[in-house]
Amino acid sequence: MDLERPILLLVKKSFYELYGVDQKDPRFLAMMSASTGAAQQLMDAHNENIAAIEAVEEYLTREGISYHKSEGTQGKVDDRFSLVVSVGGDGTLLAAAHQVLKTRVVGINSRPGRSVGYFCAADTAGFAPLLDEVLSGQRKPRKLNRMDLRINGYRKSPPALNDILYAATSPAATTSYLLSSGGYEELHRGSGVWVATPAGSTAAIGAAGGKSMDLEAPILQYLVREPYVIPDQSIKLRGGTYEDGLAITNLTPEAAVYVDGTRHSFAIHYGDVIEPRLSSHPLCIYL
Repeated sequence: MDLERPILLLVKKSFYELYGVDQKDPRFLAMMSASTGAAQQLMDAHNENIAAIEAVEEYLTREGISYHKSEGTQGKVDDRFSLVVSVGGDGTLLAAAHQVLKTRVVGINSRPGRSVGYFCAADTAGFAPLLDEVLSGQRKPRKLNRMDLRINGYRKSPPALNDILYAATSPAATTSYLLSSGGYEELHRGSGVWVATPAGSTAAIGAAGGKSMDLEAPILQYLVREPYVIPDQSIKLRGGTYEDGLAITNLTPEAAVYVDGTRHSFAIHYGDVIEPRLSSHPLCIYL
């Protein structure tokens, strides 16, 4: 690997750092001082996360590798860094994936056994051999298809690694929309629509009843959430995979599209057309 440019070390902030150190939230600090089981778990999580970050920094320093550490959003990093190393969980890796188009990414799980780390290739016990292979070129990255979100024909950033959710901004409100796919269209009322990449097919859409997909499949999957079916009528477009052609026309006064959870969201107005499509920029990731 070309290491003329530094590595970006993107690290997770623990709940204790966010609410206890940065924000000094009085209710959080009172809970932490109460010596409860929950307080101990949060402190254990903080200590594990710090230890993992320090171990990776020690490795990079020992190997003489230039790096820049960040605890937050960097913006686009493709021209500045040769590799992004995320230390945390899948949330930290998603943050890394939102900042790159071409730069390779590798994830290290800072809390093995507690954090899922689906996209993390190693944990604190095994990251050194992994990084040896990555930096020497012995390990090759895989390409995970991402999803572009188009609203009224304009592509929005960043591409989604997992999924997007279209829904009314209030979870208690009915979402009304026109769904079009495969030359067929239906007027729907319900809770909205999930659209997922293969990498995201085991996440939220899977919990909602979707199907697991091959990790590198060049297709997307959609699933209608809690459709309201009028008696004596049926709904044809309930879910399935597609390569092109899915469109959602918003008929809800206050709606939004959420990209990879709550990390990015876009307000949707009445009549806006949402078109999730395969991105031309897959994520290059070491797994």
